Amino acid sequence: MSDTAAALVVIGAGGHAAEVCAYVQAVVAAGERVTLLGCVDERRPAGHYGLLTVLGGFDVLEQFVSAAARPLRCITAVGDNALRQRLVARVEEIGSGRIVWWTLRHPAAIVGPDVHIGHGTCLAPGTIVTTRARIGAHVIMNVGASVSHDADVGDYVNLNPGSILAGNTRVAEGCFVGAGSTVIDRVSIGAWTTVGAGAAVVRDLPGHVTAVGVPARVIKTHAPAT
Repeated sequence: MSDTAAALVVIGAGGHAAEVCAYVQAVVAAGERVTLLGCVDERRPAGHYGLLTVLGGFDVLEQFVSAAARPLRCITAVGDNALRQRLVARVEEIGSGRIVWWTLRHPAAIVGPDVHIGHGTCLAPGTIVTTRARIGAHVIMNVGASVSHDADVGDYVNLNPGSILAGNTRVAEGCFVGAGSTVIDRVSIGAWTTVGAGAAVVRDLPGHVTAVGVPARVIKTHAPAT
C-alpha cells in the first residue's frame, strides 16, 4: 500500500473555509497524512488569498477527479446549511464514486467513547462530544460547541461557537444553532429550524421555524425548501 498523503479539496472559499484550511494545517502537524490542494468555489477567481488557494470552480474539481490515481478527499466549508447540502449533491454528481468525504477532527477537539461522527463533518478546536452521541454527516461543530451524552445531531446541522446541547437532545437535519445558545436535556428541535444566538431552548421546537430569546420563543415560520 502506498504511503502517499491523500489529496484533499475544500469546497468553498469564504471565512469558514479559511478556518478549515487552518485546521487542516493543525491536523497535518499532528501526523495525519493529507495534502491540501486548495479550495473550489464558483464565486471566486483562481488565486491566492492568504491561507486560501482557490483552484477554480467545479470544472477544476472534475479535472482533479479525472486525474487522481485514487479517490479524492473533499470537505465542504460553507456555513449556510441549505447551500452546503446543495454543494454536497453537486460534488457527488461530479465524483461518481471517485470522491471520499473527509471528516476533520481538530487535535484540540475532544471525542469520548461510543460516539458516531458522520462523514464530511468538521470538529473545530475546543469542541466536545462526551459519550453515546451521534453526530450526522456534513455537520459543522464550531469552536467550543459541546454535545452531551445520548444526543442525536442530524445531517447538515451547524452548531455555532459556544453552543451547548445537553444530554438526550435531538437536533434534526439542517438546524442552525446560534452562538452561545443552550438546548436543555431531552428537548427536540425539528428539521431546518434556526435557534438565535444566546437563546435557551427549554421545550421542543417544531421544524422550519426561527426561535430566539430566553426562554426561546418562535418568532417566524418559514416554508420548507423545494
